[in-house]
Amino acid sequence: MSEVVQIAEPARQKRPGGRTADVTRRINEAILELMAEGGIEYCTFQNVATRAGVERSTLYRRNPDRWPTIMEAIVHLAERETANFNTGAFRTDLMGTLLNLSRVLNSSLGAPLMSVAAALQGGAAPGQAEMFWASRQRHLAPMFEAAISRGELPSHIDRDRLFAMVAGPIYFRKFIASQPVTDDWVRGVVNQVCDSFDVPR
Repeated sequence: MSEVVQIAEPARQKRPGGRTADVTRRINEAILELMAEGGIEYCTFQNVATRAGVERSTLYRRNPDRWPTIMEAIVHLAERETANFNTGAFRTDLMGTLLNLSRVLNSSLGAPLMSVAAALQGGAAPGQAEMFWASRQRHLAPMFEAAISRGELPSHIDRDRLFAMVAGPIYFRKFIASQPVTDDWVRGVVNQVCDSFDVPR
């Protein structure tokens, strides 16, 4: 049985942002839970509202259809799970980011996330794929900028190309080749790409 991603329940204290932040958190968690259980087909506004404990009208007030709401949850997941490292070295920052990405893709959310990507490529929600990647670029930017300031990367580095060279093999191995993506395998890919860009060890 595939692993179900467990979303930690925060301590019940004052939440930053008040009720709006709490509602957003519950909606995001509901979407990720539903995706893990049954894919994007489960993420209807009715199911999300029931799981999150909110009125369906709350969802409609935020977005006219489910796609922006789904993408907001995925953006939140990506920001939380795949780029929160400040180790003092680009290679280890990148290693941590890609290891967390691989763990998400190895979880019960992996296949549903790929279904979302396929649906977006098929035109299900125009502009949402571009919005997602723009948010990822903003979230990854501090890692690259710190590396440039330390002299580990040149200022003209093609950030998208470098990141695609480490992330792409993970998606290919997992979803095309149907091979296991282990931590050691990910470390090997990251080291190989970093060596090709002369990133210090």
